[in-house]
Amino acid sequence: MGKKIQVITCQALTHLIGPGTATDRVVLPICLHLNPNTLRETLNEQIAGIEETGGTILLGYGLCGRALEGVVSQKSRLVLPRVDDCVGAVLGSRTRHKRLSQTHSGCFFLEPEWMGTDIDIFTQAYKGLDRIPEESRDDIVRMAFKNYKKLALIRHGGTNDRKAVSRCRALAGSHGLKFAQVFSDLTLLKDLVRGQWDCGRFVLAEPGQKISFF
Repeated sequence: MGKKIQVITCQALTHLIGPGTATDRVVLPICLHLNPNTLRETLNEQIAGIEETGGTILLGYGLCGRALEGVVSQKSRLVLPRVDDCVGAVLGSRTRHKRLSQTHSGCFFLEPEWMGTDIDIFTQAYKGLDRIPEESRDDIVRMAFKNYKKLALIRHGGTNDRKAVSRCRALAGSHGLKFAQVFSDLTLLKDLVRGQWDCGRFVLAEPGQKISFF
């Protein structure tokens, strides 16, 4: 692993990515997920601002709606977990994410720190409702949840999870969703920082090589 290690991470994962050997860290807001093109442009700008010849930049992201496709550094190597999004990163692998999605069909996954943010469907469903005629609000909320049958809280096993469990159980009940709990697997994120980058679990893009769809 090179001597110059830097990190650019989404706010959704920064509390789960330890400092490791990183010499610098850039944390980008969760709201960038709402527009893949904006996220891609922002990442490219941030990379251009910190890249160094012979360096490595760790990306605390998944492919994120193909937003990471086309991201490139001209000087540094880029390392990205081979997952579709932050959910897959927290669950430990793309394979486990897919398996749990099949087991919990129609499920929305929520990690405790994501609650109340722009990637929380409950936050999104009620945003701007005060500008909508009152008689239409219930229909709009219902539409937001039409593809979901279940809410799954991703737990880390600590005592801090208790509040999140109570809150998510209540949210699920008030929106007609079943409630489930799954446990995180942070091995992938730990290995990102440790430098254990096997090609089966990580994308490694050398200088000048764009991250491609996987």
